[in-house]
Amino acid sequence: MQQLEDLLVPVLLGNSLQAPAMARRLWRRWRVISHVFASRPAWPCYLLHYVRVLRLPDYMRDELLCDDLRNFACQYPDLLFCLIPCDAAARAFCERYATALEADYITVLPEQLDGDTLPYLKKEEMPT
Repeated sequence: MQQLEDLLVPVLLGNSLQAPAMARRLWRRWRVISHVFASRPAWPCYLLHYVRVLRLPDYMRDELLCDDLRNFACQYPDLLFCLIPCDAAARAFCERYATALEADYITVLPEQLDGDTLPYLKKEEMPT
């Protein structure tokens, strides 16, 4: 059976310093590589070996970002994609596009990741 760390793909959305901090927390807890989608990623993102930066153009419209996120997740249908908004603009985007993204992503707020498990996942659903 696969472990959660073999299935989990965190996608951090936003330009703030919260993205590299969240990536560090996820790396320490589950040893997973985080993918940061941002137009101006915080500079520490480029220095961390457990972060992959997917730089977005400044002028990108929300509909295109939603399409890019869905296409990214569709490339790997067997993985669990977790979308984590790391600034206010990203949080607003996630609220506006929740319906469109829910088929591919579990949206989790940073403050919900304080425990040992991801919210919205029941113990019986998690790989053992």
